[in-house]
Amino acid sequence: MDEQKCCVSNFFKRLSGKAESRCTKIIDVAHRLFLDRGYENVSMNDIVKESGGSLATVYKHFGNKSQLLIKVLEHKSEELFGDWARQRSNYEGRLEAFLMMIGASYLDLVADNDAILFNRLIATLGYLEETRSVNQTLLDVMMHPVNVIAEYLENEKQNGRICVEDTTLCAHQFLNALEEPFMFPRILGVETDISEATRHKALTQLVQIFCRGLCVSQ
Repeated sequence: MDEQKCCVSNFFKRLSGKAESRCTKIIDVAHRLFLDRGYENVSMNDIVKESGGSLATVYKHFGNKSQLLIKVLEHKSEELFGDWARQRSNYEGRLEAFLMMIGASYLDLVADNDAILFNRLIATLGYLEETRSVNQTLLDVMMHPVNVIAEYLENEKQNGRICVEDTTLCAHQFLNALEEPFMFPRILGVETDISEATRHKALTQLVQIFCRGLCVSQ
């Protein structure tokens, strides 16, 4: 997802210090409102009311609400997953350690209550006419964590250290298997043990399964 990162970086590079601060505040406020109220229940006026400034400023920098949503997700994705990409090269030949690092970080996010709100937000977007034209872009942004893992796996594959046919699919499978025991019940409102000890147990077991399945060279 390096292209997505560049998109976010370039957006902020074009801004002056004051404008950058203002846009960061708008993005943070929009993110919070989208999570708490749902995308369709938040207007640009609501965002301006909470963030300050003017409606003209929001439209100038972000265009419309769906484009603002994209910038929100790009920015938050880089905040949450950018460090994975920066650390990737430090784990060459160390698949188990890489997956443990990635997995622990990911499960920390899953355990946060905002993860429930985020999944509900994303689930509604596909049904909205307003966001239909940007859904492919939204999907590209959402692929950021998958792509980071896939690029690492592809490098390991090219160097003969693992055996896997489709590294992107494998990355999907790892993250899905990691979050499903904790996320799905909580989305339904079912009380779920998400303690650190339980998360560590689930992560360790899953990493062992994946490492054996990928035929890691010793």
